[in-house]
Amino acid sequence: MNRRVATAVTMGIREFRRTPVLLALLAFLPAYIIGAFVLLVPDVNVPAMIDGTTVTVPMANFAAAFMTPVTVAILSGIVGLFLVQASQAADDRLRLAGYSATDLVVSRVSTLGLGTVVVTAASVLVAVLAFTPESIAPFVAATLLVGLTYGILGVVVGLVLGRLSGVYVMLFAPMVDVLMFQNPLATDAPEWTRFLPSHYATNALFDAAFTSSVDALDFGGAVAYAVVLLAIGILVFYRATDVE
Repeated sequence: MNRRVATAVTMGIREFRRTPVLLALLAFLPAYIIGAFVLLVPDVNVPAMIDGTTVTVPMANFAAAFMTPVTVAILSGIVGLFLVQASQAADDRLRLAGYSATDLVVSRVSTLGLGTVVVTAASVLVAVLAFTPESIAPFVAATLLVGLTYGILGVVVGLVLGRLSGVYVMLFAPMVDVLMFQNPLATDAPEWTRFLPSHYATNALFDAAFTSSVDALDFGGAVAYAVVLLAIGILVFYRATDVE
C-alpha cells in the first residue's frame, strides 16, 4: 500500500468514526439480531436441508448460523453505502491534491475490505458464543464472502441512490435474498434464486456450520460472484471519480 492510499484509508476510517449511527449499528446489530434470535427460538431440534441432505440440528444453533449472513450482509451493505457517500467531499479534496482515480479506487476498496473484516469478526464472535461450527475456518471465510458481496453492492447503491433510500435497499435486499430464498428450513427455492448475491456463500456457510465437508463449487461460485461484482463496482466507482 503506497503512502497516498494509506493516507486516504486513514481518512476513510476517520469518516467512519465521525458517523455515530454507523458505529452504533456495528456494535449493536450483531448482538441484537443473532443474540435475540438464539434466545427467542424454542429449544427443539429442526430438520434442515444442507447440501441436498436433511440434517437435524438444534434450533438455537440453526438460528445463530442463519442470522450470521443476514447480519453481515446488512451491515456490510450499509458500510459500503456510507463509505461512498461520506467520502465524496474527501475525494474531491484528494483529487485537488493530485490523487488519481486509481488511487481513490484502491483506497476505497481497501477501506471497504477493512470494514467488512470488522463486521464479519463482530458477527462471527456473537455466533460462536451460541454454537460451534463444524468447520470454523470455512464458516468465517463464507461469512466474509457474504460481507464482501453486499459491501460492494452497498457502494454501487450509494453511487446511484440517496442515503435514506439506499439504506432501505440495503436493509431489505439481504432479507429477501437470505431470509426468503436461502433458508434451509424452507421448501425448494425457485431455480433463478441461485443468481442472488448470497446463494453460493450461504450454501458454503451452512455446510461449514453443520457438516464436516464444504462443497468447493459453492466456495468457487461465491468467490467468482464477489470478483465479478467487485469488477463492476470498481468500474462504476472509477467512472464516478475519474476527472482526468
